[in-house]
Amino acid sequence: SATPQQAVTGYLDAPVAADADRALEYALNRPTDTTLLTRGMLEASHEEAKLAVVNVPEVKGDGTVTVPAEVTLGDDAATIAFSVTNTEEGWRLGQVTSTIDPGPLPAELGATLNGQALTNPEHLEVFPGVYVFGEKLREITLDGRRVAVRAVGEDIRAGLQPVLTAAGEKRASAVADAALERCLKQRSPAPEGCPNSVAVQKNQKLDTKSIRWTLVGDPWKNATYTLDVADPTHARGATRLTFRFRCTLTQNGEKYQVDQTNSVDVHYLLSVTNAKDPVVWQRVA
Repeated sequence: SATPQQAVTGYLDAPVAADADRALEYALNRPTDTTLLTRGMLEASHEEAKLAVVNVPEVKGDGTVTVPAEVTLGDDAATIAFSVTNTEEGWRLGQVTSTIDPGPLPAELGATLNGQALTNPEHLEVFPGVYVFGEKLREITLDGRRVAVRAVGEDIRAGLQPVLTAAGEKRASAVADAALERCLKQRSPAPEGCPNSVAVQKNQKLDTKSIRWTLVGDPWKNATYTLDVADPTHARGATRLTFRFRCTLTQNGEKYQVDQTNSVDVHYLLSVTNAKDPVVWQRVA
């Protein structure tokens, strides 16, 4: 390009026309990862919000200059500052893309961006435009999924908030219930790794074969869930469990039939995507 203005205008006209290859020709250094720098991504961006050029001013200077280009993205106005350098081939743009930081996106989510599967969610390099995250996992949805990129050369935090869907909460409760059922089958007053336990005095001897644990009521209808920030495929649950404990015990030579009901508040951590992962229980004092 003969002038900085022509370089910036030529570059911006390319994404407006969804011409990703032409946009890359204006780059001083072509991005190495062009996975998301495609016509399909730009066309999907246009469906969300059209990019339009309002004004690109003339800027005088040699070497490297800054050109503040005024654009609109849908109904929003923005000014994108381009660093433009004079080379033997003409004026070239120092930056033509930005990156989006989505935060943790485990492979199990099946995350997509503008409908395209993400093979490397840690590096999302895109042109200016609007990008919408999606997921294939029916148990989890992403809040804050729409990201507007109105700059080049920036790392933009997406602000995604994975949340459990109704199907996800149902799944989490089913996983917790199955784990609890295994705990209730234990012939122990305090099964290891389980939320059900009763205190036994030193002078009391329990007939372990007589131990029976049962769950009273439905604790899952009032269970609450939040997704783990570090790994959104894991949910943290909280509820109140009520147990009935029955057994025969011997104390001071006398036999007694024990039949008692106890309630306990619990927190628990489980995988929404892998039922084989153990549920971690924590009794709340």
